[in-house]
This record gives sequence, structure tokens and C-alpha cells, in this order.
Amino acid sequence: MHLSILVAVLLFCSSAFSQVTMGGSKGLLRVYDAETVYPGILYINPFYLGYFTEKTGGSAEDHNLNLSFTVGLSKLFEVFAHTVPYQDDQTHVWGPIGDTKLGLKFAVPNKGSIVKYGLVAFASFPTGVSHNVPYEPFSLDRYGWGLLGVMNIDLRNASATVPLKFSLNLGYRDHDWNDRYFADKKDQLLAGLGFKFPIRSSILYSEVTGELFINNTEEVPLSYNSIRFTQGIRFLGPWDLIVDFAADVDLSGYTIDGNNEVNESPFVKDYADWKVILGITYSTKLFTYLTPGEKLARKKQKEEQRKLESIRQQRQKVAKELEELRKNLEKEKRQKEPPN
Repeated sequence: MHLSILVAVLLFCSSAFSQVTMGGSKGLLRVYDAETVYPGILYINPFYLGYFTEKTGGSAEDHNLNLSFTVGLSKLFEVFAHTVPYQDDQTHVWGPIGDTKLGLKFAVPNKGSIVKYGLVAFASFPTGVSHNVPYEPFSLDRYGWGLLGVMNIDLRNASATVPLKFSLNLGYRDHDWNDRYFADKKDQLLAGLGFKFPIRSSILYSEVTGELFINNTEEVPLSYNSIRFTQGIRFLGPWDLIVDFAADVDLSGYTIDGNNEVNESPFVKDYADWKVILGITYSTKLFTYLTPGEKLARKKQKEEQRKLESIRQQRQKVAKELEELRKNLEKEKRQKEPPN
């Protein structure tokens, strides 16, 4: 009984508000889901990231504002865009804009299975004024691209002991699409693992994500890469807005303030030790024709039209049969009448 209630809550949460990542596309905070958002629905989600620490000469603060848009085209496809309206460069009072990313997700058809697969492809554009800014993951003033394989293990059914949903991402990112593919020092492995489960009317999620340099291990040991653990909660707020509150914890081993000597390599950075993340998501019908409700209404309308057409054809058939019967009766009557 308790398990059924828990599953029902999870299904309610999943259907009432689809989770959308900070960078766009359905998922956790950074980890993508193999599934797509509802067709025809536009999701708009601004996210704020903040880091505060005491530095020599005063307080150093890192603030970023992310803004994403996600649109479901069908059960198999969705498109998304990610922009950075404000990126802290540690210099100006109001920081410049950051880079832009456009992406496409394809969900592999696998109806009824607890294991689902998908592909995420994206292109990044150097619209930002500053690159490789402090505390943030590596970036470059170049056009880039990336491709990720996505897998979900969905245990949200009545037979599951614990209704968890696991997500695994593994892919490749090229920061400069004009260089050598899979061989340049800037090439990175994108990896992420996360899971979510319901708590009353909220969804609690955890994930580990990272961007790892794969052709530069001598200069950038594994522990010097950008790796983070994120713990977050998502719940339905006022005005049907979906609220995210999360925190990042840096898992990399390099820090300028520690015992490490300052590394001059552009690939080795002092990432933020932690970050507070606050976001909201707003959804609206963009393409009414694609929404599930409209599709169901059109399906019912077509069924009604088929029923009416079937009834009309049956009436015509009955009317034709009655007309033939009347003619046969009149013919028989004339044959039985005596001749004059």
C-alpha cells in the first residue's frame, strides 16, 4: 500500500512538471534524460549560480545567470537553447554575456522497457566577451560541438522496491571544430551520473558530473579536472512555477589557496569549492497542435467522425434495402392482380 502511494506520487510529480536541466533539455540539473519533454510545450528556465569566498584584498564573488529554452517536437525529438545573460568576470560591476549553445535530443523508441536510450547533440557559439573566466569550467573563444549518449533505468513501477530513476551520460566535446577531432589537447570527455526519487510532492535528485581532458593527462591529472557533486530538490511553487534549489560541491583536487603551486596551464583552474543554485521553470503551450491534449482531442474527433460516417453508411444501406423491398412488394402485387 505504501509503495503504491509512493509510486503514485512519483508519477504525479513526473507528469505534473517535467524536469528540465539548467542548460535546457529534460533531465536533472546537468544530467540529461533519455526521454523528451511534452510535445508542443515550451519550457523557460532561468538559473542563478552564486559562490562567495574571502580572498586577499576583499571578498571575491562569482555570480552567473543561465537562461534556457526547451521545446518538445514529438515523443522522439526536442530542441533546446542555452544562453548566459550574465557571466561574472571578476572585473566589472555587471559582467558580460556568456556563450550560447543550441542542441537537439533524439529519444530511441523503446516503449514499455525500463531501460531507455537517447542521443544529445549540441553546437556551442562564442558569443561571450570573456572566456575561461575564474571558477568556471574551461571555455574557449571558438565554435565547438558535442555528442552524448544517454541512458535511463526507470524503476518507477509497481514491481520496484524503490521507485528510483537513474540517468547516465557519456560523450565527447570538441571546443574547436576546426582542430583535430578526438586528438587535440582541448578535447574533453563529458560524463554524468544521477538519480532522482520522490519525497511527498517534491523530487530529490543527486548527480556527479564532470568535463575531463582526455588527451592532456600529463598536464591535467584526473583530479585537476572539473568534477562536481550536486544535491538538489525540485518542487511546485506559486503560479505553477517549478522551483529548483541545489548546491554544488567541487570534487577536483587543485586549488590555488591550498598546497599546490600555481599552475600556469590554461587547462588547470581553481574551480569554485561550492555553489548555491536557484532556478525556476515556466511552461506554456507553444505549438498547440503538438500538445498531447490536442492530439487526444483530434483522435477523439476522428473517432467520432468515423462513427458518424459508419452510421450514415448503415442508414443509406437500410434505406436502399427498404427501397428495394418496396419495389419488390409492388412488383409482386402487380403480378397477383387479375388481368382486365
